[in-house]
Amino acid sequence: MTCLHPRLLRPLLSAFTLATLGLVVSLTPGSPASAAEITRRGSCEASLTGQIDPGDGDRLQAIRDSDSCRYFELYLSSPGGSVKEALSIADSLMNVITFIEADQQCLSACALIFMAARTCGGAPYYCAPTRNMHPTATLGFHAPFLKPGQAEQLVPLDLSFKAALGIFADIQNTFSRISASVASTGYSGSMIHADLFAKMFSTPPEEFYTIVTNDQFHTFGIGLTGDVPEDRAPDLTRGQAEMLCYNVLYDTYRGWNHSEYGFEDYGTMTLGDVPSVADYRRRGNEQFVRFDGLNLGIGWSGWCQVQGFEGNPMLDVALYRGDAFPSQDTPAEERDRLHYSMAYPAQTPVAGLSWGGSGSGASVSLPELTGLAREYFRRLDRTGNGAPSALWIAEKRAAIDSAASGICAAEALDILNQSRSGRSASVVLRASVTACGASSGESYRLRMEFTDTGSGWQIMALSSAE
Repeated sequence: MTCLHPRLLRPLLSAFTLATLGLVVSLTPGSPASAAEITRRGSCEASLTGQIDPGDGDRLQAIRDSDSCRYFELYLSSPGGSVKEALSIADSLMNVITFIEADQQCLSACALIFMAARTCGGAPYYCAPTRNMHPTATLGFHAPFLKPGQAEQLVPLDLSFKAALGIFADIQNTFSRISASVASTGYSGSMIHADLFAKMFSTPPEEFYTIVTNDQFHTFGIGLTGDVPEDRAPDLTRGQAEMLCYNVLYDTYRGWNHSEYGFEDYGTMTLGDVPSVADYRRRGNEQFVRFDGLNLGIGWSGWCQVQGFEGNPMLDVALYRGDAFPSQDTPAEERDRLHYSMAYPAQTPVAGLSWGGSGSGASVSLPELTGLAREYFRRLDRTGNGAPSALWIAEKRAAIDSAASGICAAEALDILNQSRSGRSASVVLRASVTACGASSGESYRLRMEFTDTGSGWQIMALSSAE
């Protein structure tokens, strides 16, 4: 099952640009180009907004030099632009933290800049990626491409092909060099994960591979920002604690998969359906989940400990082998830190998750599931070029995905069936969806999946029921 996101329905904005051998990598067809704005936001902060053009790196560096800061924050909002300039900027992002703020987009070449941020420090000296985005922001990757203009029609095909290979090699070489530098201090990952490279280079220029779900953020080392209450810690339900522990075990012993092949059974998991849970206990603000013979390619039995802290979206997770309940002095076999979004099933879109499953967020609490289903389509319905406000649905029909111009009308027509099992439920409905520019809508038979978060029902996925 492929999980996609309604933000993919936004108009496609841009592709990479490249000036080489008289060839140009195409920008948005019919869209006027506008140079990037690089402005100082405050001490040791700057923003880059708009199309990335040659010379932007020098202007950004001038601001950094004038501030003389050890660490620098760069806020991005760009449809893309020059690959060559983006890679030049990427090379210079030592001790820089990149951000994409709420509802902003960072696409194409901008995504390369975003992913290159890294900082170093401490004793022992250690470097790591430092890139963060808001759950409602859009980070999009696709392959660069060459599109000869009218004056370049006579450029030999083999030279065009050579130029295309060259820019792919430039991207690989730049990030290999940055990754090697960071790895030399002990960081075990890559600046761009191999699966993300594969997705980037296999996504056509007119489409985007976007970072939407919790397992994508976790695998690709992308931090999440947002409003986090400073006076309380995430309050996980038992089901969420079980899911968080299962996710850390899955990641430890099998690893998330974002290629075309491999283990993807984690995508079928739901809250309250975690296998091999043998016991659950609390000790103060600590939660303990015991697994007995959990099969992840290797049988795992033992305890998982989860602890949260006020004002911190990251949860400490410790693993202990054996049947004995761990005391406060028991040494952990392994430790990890996971964002609270990993307390939900893998492939859950983060835009709809709220702090600890309660409080503010995109979840909607209505007395009946049918009312929540209709509420989703009411929010999805729009006119003009506005984006849908319901951003937490995990899957859409391929026919809807292909409507690059977006959805301009949506309506739940009939509720056909609904069922509930524990903390999970589903509604089968018939809905009408109209793509922008289409003369009429198409009718779909869909299944909407729900989870009881403890503070109300929340929509988790939308799939075909045909």
